[in-house]
Amino acid sequence: MTLYLIAAAVFGVAAFAQAVTGFGFSLVSVPLLAMADQPQPAVVSATIISLLLNAVTAWRERAHAERPVARRLLLAVAVGMPLGLLLLISLPDLALLALIAVVNLASTVVVWRGWQLSPGAGTAAAAGILAGVLTTTTGTNGPPLVATLRAMKLEPRVFRATVALIFGVVGPVAVVGFGIAGTLTWHAVLLATAGLPATALGAWLGNILFHRLNPAAFRRLVLSCLAASALAALANATTRAI
Repeated sequence: MTLYLIAAAVFGVAAFAQAVTGFGFSLVSVPLLAMADQPQPAVVSATIISLLLNAVTAWRERAHAERPVARRLLLAVAVGMPLGLLLLISLPDLALLALIAVVNLASTVVVWRGWQLSPGAGTAAAAGILAGVLTTTTGTNGPPLVATLRAMKLEPRVFRATVALIFGVVGPVAVVGFGIAGTLTWHAVLLATAGLPATALGAWLGNILFHRLNPAAFRRLVLSCLAASALAALANATTRAI
């Protein structure tokens, strides 16, 4: 029961952070939950809830999505997802926990620095493949795609709608892949279910407070917490290994 309460708290905070800043759900939830539980159910349960959040946004903003861009990136993501699944089921828990920590730390740096990738076809394909690998390995697939879409100079609402559309399509495919690989366990589903009410509450509060908080200051606070949680997860993996 304690673990499910922790999962609910983690998912609630992650949803709040994403509602206020526009990013961070998996970056917040996966490393923290992986420290409290095993990494595989942390990745799977976070992916389940993330797909629900993105599906809602994708439907609400569907008229603004840049569909040709989304289709090109989705094809590349599909190429990388099987490799990510292979890593998820073959890596030992300690190695997977360390990988989650390192990827989240690197992703935090990418978001913090606002890095952009060249909008060329080759770079976009590589970013999509990397995002696919990360989707089914660590659950943190956003930064490569965000860095690519930023370089395309999309309008903010178009950017948000396109990202949500991509993640809204990738999420269900990832869950099917988890089922095929045997990592979609009842435990992971129960973790996600326990987190749904808190996720809804966190997203609701975040949307209410969006215009009352200083987004830039809150963004810096979230990024600082993300870096700290990634370092804590890395230290936890190192301690377990010793």
